[in-house]
Amino acid sequence: MPDAAIFLDRDNTLIEDPGFISHPDQVKLLPGTAEALRRLRAGGYRIIVVSNQSGVARGLFDEEQLGRIHARLGELLAAEGVNLDEIRYCPYLDGEEAVVEAYRQDSPLRKPRPGMLLEAARQRNLDLSRSWMIGDRMSDVQAGAAAPCRTILVGPAPAQYNGGVTPDHVVSTLLEAARVVEEHPDTPPPRRERAGEEPQLELLAEIRDALQRGQRRDSQEDFSFVRLIGALMQMLAIATALWGIVGIFSGTTGAAVARLGLAIFLQLLAMMIHLAYRRL
Repeated sequence: MPDAAIFLDRDNTLIEDPGFISHPDQVKLLPGTAEALRRLRAGGYRIIVVSNQSGVARGLFDEEQLGRIHARLGELLAAEGVNLDEIRYCPYLDGEEAVVEAYRQDSPLRKPRPGMLLEAARQRNLDLSRSWMIGDRMSDVQAGAAAPCRTILVGPAPAQYNGGVTPDHVVSTLLEAARVVEEHPDTPPPRRERAGEEPQLELLAEIRDALQRGQRRDSQEDFSFVRLIGALMQMLAIATALWGIVGIFSGTTGAAVARLGLAIFLQLLAMMIHLAYRRL
């Protein structure tokens, strides 16, 4: 049975948010974070952080610095006796504010899109219908709803909800969110209003296509390797056949027949490999 997960925003959900954190010394756990994670872990959930980190695209810090920041977060939690399964982040940003060209793109991983959640579910075999997305922004709620997961907004509810999506629960702290999860272990995510379904379906289709393109790129290397093996078998079959023909003219008929038999076997094997590649 697939596992369920708790997807968590990072800044102002797990740790204090002074702005764009660029140094490990700036990482400070919010009160109750460790206790909340202990309770969520006790419920059997995978704990996965999903965070927009456009500071990379903005040139405020690089991915190496971000790795040290996340390592510090792991150290602080380990000191409290808890751990995370994974930290995922989106370093991309579209538009002029992205001064690092390599990261200037409209990414399906960036919340409010659910790309990070969908990738985690695919790679870790997670049941999204039993999972939760918890964060302090409506972009977290929108990403969770599109996945679709159950959603919890940590902090004051906005005066107006955008995109036709509302959080399933609104709480003041992460510890309160953990209590909500404990009280609703098997409640499926609600069906969203039809007014918000069409954009979500379109968004999911876009992300699905992007993930499939990535899978095809990963598969192309395997397919090329199969073709290479087939070509080598074909060349070996030809060389063995020529060796057998030379044997016939040189008078070693017995050895020549054996070589020709081997050539036929190699040729059949090459044909089978090429046929398997076409089916792939």
